[in-house]
Amino acid sequence: MMVLPQRSLSFCATGVFCGLLMSVVMSAPARADDIDEIQRRDLALIQTQIEQIKVVVDRIDARQEKTNPEITRIYFDTRMLRSDLTSITSGIDAYLAPERLLPRHPMPLDGDYLEDRGQ
Repeated sequence: MMVLPQRSLSFCATGVFCGLLMSVVMSAPARADDIDEIQRRDLALIQTQIEQIKVVVDRIDARQEKTNPEITRIYFDTRMLRSDLTSITSGIDAYLAPERLLPRHPMPLDGDYLEDRGQ
C-alpha cells in the first residue's frame, strides 16, 4: 500500500476544496432573488458531485480501517474532509433556500409632500 507524505495529502485536500469553495463564493450574487436558473443548476451540480465524493471518501475510510497500523503511519483525515464537505453543502443550501426572507428593496419615496395650489 502506498502512503502519500502528509504534506501531499493536505495540499491535495486543501487545494481541491479551496478551489471548489472559491468558485462557489466568487459566482454568488448579493441577493438570493437574483439567482438565475443556470446558477441554480451549477450549484445543484456541485452538490451532486459532493455526494459522489462522499461515496469515494467512504471507500477510502473502509480501506484505511483495514490497514496495519504497524506499517502505515500516515492516514488521510476523512473526518475533516467529511466536515468540510458538509460545510460546503450547508452553505449552498442556505444560499439557495434561506431560512428567512431576504430584505426586499422598496421603491424610493418621493419625499416632497408640499403641494403648491397657487392661491
